[in-house]
Formats: sequence, structure tokens, C-alpha cells
Amino acid sequence: MSTLFECRSTADGTYLKMSSRFENLILYSICTLIWGSTWLVITFQVDAASPVTSVFWRFLVAAGILAAFCFFKKQNLRYSRREHVLFAAQGVFMFSVNYMLTYIAETMISSGLVALSFTVLVYYNIFGMRLFFKKPITRNVIIGSALGGIGIIFIFLNEILHFDPNSKTILGLLIGFLATLSASTGNMVAQKSYQLRIPVVVTNTFGMFYGSLFTLIVALIHGDSLAIPLTGRFLGALLYLSLFGSVIAFGAYLSLAGKIGAEKAAYTSVISPVIAIILSSFFENFKWTPYILVGVLLCLLGNILTLTKRAA
Repeated sequence: MSTLFECRSTADGTYLKMSSRFENLILYSICTLIWGSTWLVITFQVDAASPVTSVFWRFLVAAGILAAFCFFKKQNLRYSRREHVLFAAQGVFMFSVNYMLTYIAETMISSGLVALSFTVLVYYNIFGMRLFFKKPITRNVIIGSALGGIGIIFIFLNEILHFDPNSKTILGLLIGFLATLSASTGNMVAQKSYQLRIPVVVTNTFGMFYGSLFTLIVALIHGDSLAIPLTGRFLGALLYLSLFGSVIAFGAYLSLAGKIGAEKAAYTSVISPVIAIILSSFFENFKWTPYILVGVLLCLLGNILTLTKRAA
């Protein structure tokens, strides 16, 4: 399997290639470290502009950065109508609906809890790969899914035991789950594009453009203003989320998903929420309880078990 990293020895003309496993580790690390921080950075935007407007500008800027890169690298951007349908579907589910719902959820619950709701991406992707690409589901997946589900119950046990119909916590969690389902649907479309050997940078360029266009339509229908605050806080967050959270992290994630499969690449959703909830503890006064700690551990254990190779 070819890798993204390759160098040549000028001494003897031999080629040295970075191992595929190490390359996967690099791609995985990029995703988890960047996305672990983006959950908190998103709050810098939703505090100052509507979620729909924030998502529109984020992916419009990201699409512009990628388009400039494609132009500089002389990438082929001529594709058939059928392939543009794939780009548009990926854009709508992964770069529009997913993030509009995520931003809305972050107005209701802490960024750490929204990040935790994304741990179910592993299960969505596994069942999606079974449905669309005939990947088998092992006993480990069933047991891991059960542990993850119990973990989610523990995390929100206090809200469940003291259910308040006026509380936004449960609604925020449900919206987070819907956002994750949309992201998983986008993963399935991206997997198809990878099988067609379309470069990730191309699918992301068109996908983010179509996603921002769809978000613009939603904003116009909803009557949201497209104006954004020209403050250092908002613009800094916009640049970070566009360049690092969108261009770099999604490029790494979809490259990883193409190489090892979307169901295994979703393992990034195991560690990044842990980083997110730690940051939330420092910046949002997120309070740990024994129930939440047990729930996080069960989610991690369930995800790790789900992704082990043993078929059992």
C-alpha cells in the first residue's frame, strides 16, 4: 500500500518509506488532538453568532483554502455529474447538517458532553459499513455496543433520575446523537468516493463547498443574518476551525478512513471526547461525578472492545 510519506536517499538511490502503521498513527494523532480542542473553540463562535451562520462561514473559508491548494497543486477538478452528487451528499451530511446540529447542541450542554455523544460514531459507522459495504459485525461489536450504551446511561444518570421536561440537557444529548448519525452518513459517502480513487483533497473541496451552500440556503430560509462579529475571539476561532478543524483534521481523518475503513477510523471519536471533556473541566466548570467517571470508562472500554480484531 502506498503512503503519503516517501523520501529518497541521495547516497544510493534507494527509497525509504514510512510504514503504513506509523502513517496511520500520525493521521490518527492529528485527528484526535485537533478535534479534541475544537469542541471548546466552537463555543467561542456560538456565543457571538447563530450556529447556522457560524457553520456557513467555517466551511466556506475551508473550501476556499482547499480550492487554492488544489489550484496550486494543479489537481484535476473535472468530475462527472454522478461524482458531484457524491460530493454534495458528503457535504450536506458531514459538513452541514452534522455541524449545524453540533453547534445547536453546544448552546444547550457543555462542549465536553457534546463530544461524548460523538462516541456513538463508532457504532454508527460499524453498522453503516455492514449495511452498505457488507463488512461483518462480530460478537465484540455487540458486547462493546452494550457497554457503550450503559456508559451513556451512567454519564447522564443524574438527568435521567431527576428528569426535568424543561431541562435542555436531554434535548442537547439527542441533538448530539442526530449530529453523529449525520456525520456517519457522510462517512459512508466518503468511503464510496475513496473506493472510486477520488483524492481526499478533491472530495473535501467540493464537499465543503456544497455543505456551505446548503447551510446558506438553511440560513436564508430561517432568516439568520450572515453578519459575523469582527472580533479577535470570533475570527481566531473561525480561522482555527476552518484551517485546523476542517481542512487538516478532515483531510487526515478521511485519508485514514480510506486506508483502514470508516468503522476503525471512528476510533478517533474515542479519545478526542476525553480531551474535550478535560478542557471543558478547566474552561467551562464541567463537574465530574463518580457516575460520569464510570460512564466515560465504560464508553472507552466499549469502543476499544468494539474495534479489536478478535471475531470471537
